[in-house]
Amino acid sequence: MTGTGTVDTEGAAIAYDYEGDGPVLLTITGAGGAAMTFAPLAHILADEYTVVRYDRRGNSRSSGDVSVGLDMAQSARDAAAVIHAMRVEKAYVFGNSGGANISLKLAEDLPDVIAGLVVHEPPVVAILPDAETQLGFVQQVHDAYLAQGLRAAMPLFAGSLVGFDPPPPGPGAGMAPGPNMDFFMSKEFVPISTFVPNLDAIARNHVSMVTAAGRRSAEAYYARTARLIAERLGCPYVDFPGNHLAFMNDSVAFAAALREVLHRLAK
Repeated sequence: MTGTGTVDTEGAAIAYDYEGDGPVLLTITGAGGAAMTFAPLAHILADEYTVVRYDRRGNSRSSGDVSVGLDMAQSARDAAAVIHAMRVEKAYVFGNSGGANISLKLAEDLPDVIAGLVVHEPPVVAILPDAETQLGFVQQVHDAYLAQGLRAAMPLFAGSLVGFDPPPPGPGAGMAPGPNMDFFMSKEFVPISTFVPNLDAIARNHVSMVTAAGRRSAEAYYARTARLIAERLGCPYVDFPGNHLAFMNDSVAFAAALREVLHRLAK
């Protein structure tokens, strides 16, 4: 089963792609907001899952008010709307980076749509012991964007990513600068980076979940948050292959690790 659709929700038309057969697996991307980010992963997992990937509100084929900043609660509702558009009540959910933060908001607000959740390298920097330093970096990147645009902000942001050889050119899974990346820096980066999940609410919701980080991500802030969230929620933490973007640059190994975790969640 392969196809494309749109779902109208809260003033936006959210475009999504799906392929495969079996339980629905919704993927939520971070910087760049494009469904294409997860195409390599979807092709591999489609033998066992109906993998759904969507353009987040205001990105690529999806519409929405691009004059306002990203609303985390609305982003979670968009994810739920895509799940329901697939004519299922629940789906497995995989979120990476900013998409991992959105998946945490989904677990906080709309847990009933989640069959199992994998939170991969969520940049919830406010929960870190060095939160003040990390939030200062967020402001530094945003200030660079406001003063000099993507040309200054993207390399600065990329400098915080760990385990790449050579370093990536900037956020957005290595995509070239364009409207999505400009939208990310202007309207999404700060709301995503300053998001603080209500971990107590997530714990009360009894969402079946794991957090994960790549082995090459080492002590990157987004890997430390994955371990810290697992500790606070009492849920499993799993080492995944590769770095922050291993689902693209090491898709086969990453898909195998994700498949194993999804099997564990199914039990």
